[in-house]
Amino acid sequence: MQTVTIRTLITSPGAGFAALLYGSVALLCTRIPLLNYLGYEFSALFALLAGCVAGILTIRPVKEACRTEGDTQPSRPTAGAVGASAAANVLLLAIPLLIISGNALFVRNCSMAEGMAFFMLLAPVSVLFGVSLGFFCAVHSAHPRTLFLLLCLVLLAYSAGLGYFTPAVFSYNFLYGFFPGLTYDEVILVTRTLVLFRVLTLFVAAVLLWAGMITVTDSRSAGISWRRLGTLGAGLISGKRRIRAAAIACVLAGFYLFRCDLGFESTSAFIKRTLGAELRTAHFVLYYSPSSFTAEEIHLAAREHEFRLSQVLASFSLPDHVFFESYIYPSPEAKQRLIGAGNTDIAKPWSGQIHISRQSLEGSLKHELVHAAAAPFGFPVVRASLSTGLVEGLAMAVDGEWGNRTLHEYAAAIREAGIAPPIDAIMSFWGFASHQSSVSYILAGSFCRYLIDRYGMRNLMLLYRSLDYRAVYGRSLRELALEWEGYLDRVPLDDEDQDGVDAIFRRPPIFRKVCARVLARRSLEARGSFGRKEFAVAESLYAGAYADGGGYEAFAGYLTSALKNGRMSVLTSSLDTVILTDEHPARYLPLFVHIGDAFWASGEPEKAYALYSRVYRADFSEGYTEAAALRLIAMDTEAGEKILLPLFLADYTDSLRVAVIDSLLWRVPGDRVLEYMKARSLLRAGEFTDAVSALQAMDLTSADLALEALRLRYLGQALFRLGRFREARTAFWVSLNAADTDIAEEKVDAWLDRCEWAEEHER
Repeated sequence: MQTVTIRTLITSPGAGFAALLYGSVALLCTRIPLLNYLGYEFSALFALLAGCVAGILTIRPVKEACRTEGDTQPSRPTAGAVGASAAANVLLLAIPLLIISGNALFVRNCSMAEGMAFFMLLAPVSVLFGVSLGFFCAVHSAHPRTLFLLLCLVLLAYSAGLGYFTPAVFSYNFLYGFFPGLTYDEVILVTRTLVLFRVLTLFVAAVLLWAGMITVTDSRSAGISWRRLGTLGAGLISGKRRIRAAAIACVLAGFYLFRCDLGFESTSAFIKRTLGAELRTAHFVLYYSPSSFTAEEIHLAAREHEFRLSQVLASFSLPDHVFFESYIYPSPEAKQRLIGAGNTDIAKPWSGQIHISRQSLEGSLKHELVHAAAAPFGFPVVRASLSTGLVEGLAMAVDGEWGNRTLHEYAAAIREAGIAPPIDAIMSFWGFASHQSSVSYILAGSFCRYLIDRYGMRNLMLLYRSLDYRAVYGRSLRELALEWEGYLDRVPLDDEDQDGVDAIFRRPPIFRKVCARVLARRSLEARGSFGRKEFAVAESLYAGAYADGGGYEAFAGYLTSALKNGRMSVLTSSLDTVILTDEHPARYLPLFVHIGDAFWASGEPEKAYALYSRVYRADFSEGYTEAAALRLIAMDTEAGEKILLPLFLADYTDSLRVAVIDSLLWRVPGDRVLEYMKARSLLRAGEFTDAVSALQAMDLTSADLALEALRLRYLGQALFRLGRFREARTAFWVSLNAADTDIAEEKVDAWLDRCEWAEEHER
């Protein structure tokens, strides 16, 4: 029998097959976005692939070495075979590494060092684990390949079980290292948790090697059978090995018992304990952090849960015999740490759970409740539709509140702009995910809303499970899509709608972004610096991210940081050098307000006025329309440049802003912009009584109807928070006199329903 060496293994047919497989997969990856550069996704893929292949390739040389053992030093041939296999399989990783590194000549890779860190943490460690597991199977089973594959399936099934039975969407696994979950979060970091888990992986691999060598050393039989497990058991409790085995067992038990504290897993019990408080209502138990809510605020949140659920159940005509768990995290960062989805709110219909952050509670609650309430109509086990388009489209259709247009108006404008993919692509999983997220959500929502209005909710719920359009509607998906498109063709549009489409929907999905993970991490660092008011540092970080990969977020952060840093020329020059040279300059509309501020501060008010006016006419966001309207009014006053512009540029908290505005009102009493900004800040600061007084004391009808409508809605919200529900309803109704659009009516109707529900349930 020839001694097993690295050379004999690397030139074996099995290694040749592995080399061909790795090379083919790596070449295929060069054609797939997000896998076409050295980063997390590529590394995780090869960790899983190479870990499994390495285990299979290890089995044959180990079995042959076991058959040739003599009486003296019986473990030497086996140890040599394992070592050679480990070295050979690690060397084979050079093939995909060289291919993907070479692809950097064609596809931009913004951080080879970060990509290499992911690759070294994931792929080689998984290979060593696979070799150890393959060796263990080879010395204990007559069918080691079957056992090895079975154990791999068990490991993968365990991770899948975590995703199903626990709130977490992430998982750590010996085979692939780390999976972040299917979320819209773009940041994936090399964390201490990942490093520690890979150390644990190596430790487990070493334990498997040690246990296998005990069997080889102590076995009296050259044959391989299950009886060798008995040899292993006896060997572990004999002599000095007993102490070592006990120590290993304690270490592994410690890792398992503290797996949640270490960040490897996150169970419901652990999250509840971490959040620290709960509140029960008729249909919910809310888990929350008491540091993020006052007693009044959490009861208001509970009331909002009950109100939103009543709306959702009414849409489905369902009885109210339901009960859900709502986990409210104090911040996106806390939610990221506990379940793996920081900026993505999620529902798990099969477990009746929704997971949202404190900051997104108002905007996401109803949407996530639709997912949970639709569970009875979903496919068994997952209790949801197997069509992502139907899952999200239903939630959008029932929620209805998105942006400053109706779903149908947005969908019609997207089609008019020529950026709408076919709806049959959107209704599939990969089609939905591969397009810009807001485009997918809007089109799916509009399509589902059309089906509900035209054919009824019952039919859509039948489709939700069956996915058989012809059986439910008597028409194919393509035929229904043509009906819907014909309906959208009759939705009236204007030129400003196209500006809104460019501003909101012309953003690439993550699959089309350059260095998506790396630049997302840099943007995260820049946001941290910006939040600490280190504007020069933030500007530098954003500038570097934009130079490396472009992207709207990096560019916006760069300009915003430069504005706070007093570098107006950065913003004014960007209009000509970047924005106006773009094929669709309106995609930068959200930046026009800041750029306008820079022009105004630089002594060019005409350019500022033009930018503010375009934002105002586009009306793509309530907040941006409000900001533009205030500036347009301010520019027509004597106090504009000297008093109001510095206030627009200042970075104050709401309470400090109120104090500053009070001092300014001594200089310009009765200024409508100052009074409006004070009332708005009082509302945001939770000073509802003072906000009501301030809002009732003004009338902006002659100044701007959009601001007057907002003033009345703010007044209604303040009155609602004070429990003055009838007065709040009046304020909301009257706001339609100033702005009576379809979306305004939808927003007002939602508040009227909320006031009526609260008045009834507060009795």
